[in-house]
Amino acid sequence: MKKMLLGVCLIVILVLTGCVSTKMSFVYDTSIPEEEMSFLWISNLIKITKFGDKAVEWQVPALLYSAKVGVPAGEFTFVFETVENNMPNVPVLRNQSFTNNFEKGKAYQVVFQRGEFVLVELK
Repeated sequence: MKKMLLGVCLIVILVLTGCVSTKMSFVYDTSIPEEEMSFLWISNLIKITKFGDKAVEWQVPALLYSAKVGVPAGEFTFVFETVENNMPNVPVLRNQSFTNNFEKGKAYQVVFQRGEFVLVELK
């Protein structure tokens, strides 16, 4: 019960802090107009190291909780790792990947829930 409450609180904090700013912190391809992009919110617990076939270094600055990343629409795989943290319920992982069909104009977020990372579509 305590772990579930912590997970729910973490998700609420990440979503609320992510909604404060709509400015993108990272953009995969600056030649793509913003209205043609999908968006990926990442927390300060995650560092994305590869998106599609391109190596990237997308990590939220230490003083922020989340960052907005502009990515192309379409099916892509991205690779991430968790950063060193003091949270006993969040493991340090390397080379984790998700494949997703990112839809134009939609937003997604990697969240830690029930002991694992999942990719969710934000409404």
